[in-house]
Amino acid sequence: MKEYWKVGEIASLTGLTIRTLRYYDQIDLFSPSKYTESGHRLYTKLDLSKLHQILALKQIGLSLDDIKSVITKKEKGFATNIIETQITRIKRDIKVQQNLLYELESALKTIHSKKIMSVEGLTKLLGAMKMYQEKYFTKEQLDIMKHYYDQYDEDTLKEVEQEFKMIMKRIQLEKENGTPPKSSKVQALAKKWGDIVYSFTGHDRDLRKQTEKFHAENPNNGLQFGMDAALYKYIQEALE
Repeated sequence: MKEYWKVGEIASLTGLTIRTLRYYDQIDLFSPSKYTESGHRLYTKLDLSKLHQILALKQIGLSLDDIKSVITKKEKGFATNIIETQITRIKRDIKVQQNLLYELESALKTIHSKKIMSVEGLTKLLGAMKMYQEKYFTKEQLDIMKHYYDQYDEDTLKEVEQEFKMIMKRIQLEKENGTPPKSSKVQALAKKWGDIVYSFTGHDRDLRKQTEKFHAENPNNGLQFGMDAALYKYIQEALE
């Protein structure tokens, strides 16, 4: 039975490159047990078994540093913590991918229902859907907003967008002119702004609060048409 394997043979058996095996040796992750008189690496059966463990841990996504820790620290509890941490990370990654799948499927349905959608429109839609990342909206709340969004046809949406931009410009002008936010003129404009923004929430109070939180914490997002934090605060003062 074969007792020793050269580095090239180990590479062929595992699918790793010789360069990778040398790197593992350099970082003290996996080193040969023997060397020839001329300095060539020789690996034993135990070495090969250890390498299979390394590859198995790498397969589940552990970093080389974590693998090294698991192998050198034989305590069961330590290995368990590493694996549990990795499970948590993978679950988080799966959730992110599920959210992305939901966003793309919703965007596709919207495109089909509207027949045509510009790249700008699609970007704004995906930006709105991105709000779902649990920090601001639940999936159910996002579904509510999408429901109200889908009630508008493309021409109506364009009209609403143009009206919104015009209102924004007028509010910005009043702010630059020093008009107090509590003036009747600014309050009327702010109300029109709110009527458009909150029409996509079905005027649900909880959903409205989350929408306000999102816009307050994300100035200059694609759904605000360039509105910065100062202008948003100005509008909110007018609405109070």
